Amino acid sequence: MDADTSMADTTSLIIYIVVSALLPVLLIIGSKLLSPKKPARRKKLSFESGQVPFGWTESSFPVEYFPYAIIYIAYAVIALAVFLSVVAVIDNPGAALNVVVLLAVLSASSIYAAATLKNLPQRL
Repeated sequence: MDADTSMADTTSLIIYIVVSALLPVLLIIGSKLLSPKKPARRKKLSFESGQVPFGWTESSFPVEYFPYAIIYIAYAVIALAVFLSVVAVIDNPGAALNVVVLLAVLSASSIYAAATLKNLPQRL
């Protein structure tokens, strides 16, 4: 590896870090500048699948959907673990047993979570 390649890699990394740090800030500032200053009252009303809401609420995320959000996050983590496990097995076939054990534990936990979802108390 010569000095030019190392310098190009370092420069690319620095540009990536700067853009990654500045872009969210610029997007937030842009949305604040372009957003309406006085949103209509109708925009602040809660919306429940096209039905009239049961009552006035300031909550933007209804509590009864919280278990579903947790299950979704769990499945997203499982999907990421499966992807990384496949990559690990491709790179190192000797790690296949460890990956199978990890996936078995993840599968068992997701089956348990899916089975107990019906028993969770929900407000309707």
